[in-house]
Order: sequence, then structure tokens, then C-alpha cells
Amino acid sequence: MRQKITAIPYCCIILIGFVVGAVALTSCSAEEEQPSPSSSPVVSESKAAAAQNQFRTISGVEAQAMINQRKDLLVVDVRTPQERHQVRLADSQLIPIGDVMRGRLAVPKEQPLLVVCAVGGRSYVASRALLAMGHQEVYNLEGGIDAWRRAQLPVETGPEERKQK
Repeated sequence: MRQKITAIPYCCIILIGFVVGAVALTSCSAEEEQPSPSSSPVVSESKAAAAQNQFRTISGVEAQAMINQRKDLLVVDVRTPQERHQVRLADSQLIPIGDVMRGRLAVPKEQPLLVVCAVGGRSYVASRALLAMGHQEVYNLEGGIDAWRRAQLPVETGPEERKQK
């Protein structure tokens, strides 16, 4: 009897790559934060700039309050267009994670970002990458849109309406 060998789905390979990347980013940033015994007491400009950067994973309720209070906040959806078509946060901008990782987010580094995905994994990786790219204020939606929906927060579904210019 021959066994049929099934290929690992492409998305699993990508997800594994992102997880490995996140671990690498986390371990690199942890090494940078720990001063070595021979380091100078003078703080370099790059470390001072990094200290000003803010990254935090926040709950759906916190995110909703932030969306309502901060009109300069950009909600970045890093999922696929197909996932977004099913359900999305109002006024969010689709920038698939591959584009984010390639630095294709054309917004000022000072603009606060809330990064969302389906369950929080891709948005965490994208958030850490954005922080490494110099974005100063980045928030990750804990549990993604799934947790957002479980908290009964508002979503949009179906085709998006084209906004008139």
C-alpha cells in the first residue's frame, strides 16, 4: 500500500518563517537593551531614539477606545484581501504582511499604528518589524479580529464600498 505524501500548506511555511523572524527580532532587541559591563555610560542617539519608540499589545476594548479618541491612529490590517472581505474593522487600511515586511507602508514614522490580523500572530510580527523600521508608536491587537468579535465590538462584512474623492 502506498502512502500519499501531502505537502505542507504554503501558508504554514510562511507562518513558521514569521515566527522565526519574531523570535530573532525579540532576541536581538533584548540583547541591545542589556548594557555590557564595558559599555560607556553615554547613551548613543540610536538607543535614545529606540527608547522613545512604543510597542504594546492591547485588548480589543483598549483598541476601540484608542480608535475613538485618537483621530491620527491608522489601523493597519495585515491579513489577506480574502480574509478582509469576510470581516474587517471600519476605516482600517489593508497592507498585507508581506508588504509590511518589505517596508511598503508609506506613512510617517511618527503616525501611531494599530496593527490587526485574524488572531494576533501576524500582527505581532508585523508590529515588531515596524518598530524595527523606526515607527515610533505601534500597537498590536491582542487576539486579533477573532477576539475583537468575541468582545462584540463593531465590524464590517462583505464588499467594501468605494469612497468618493
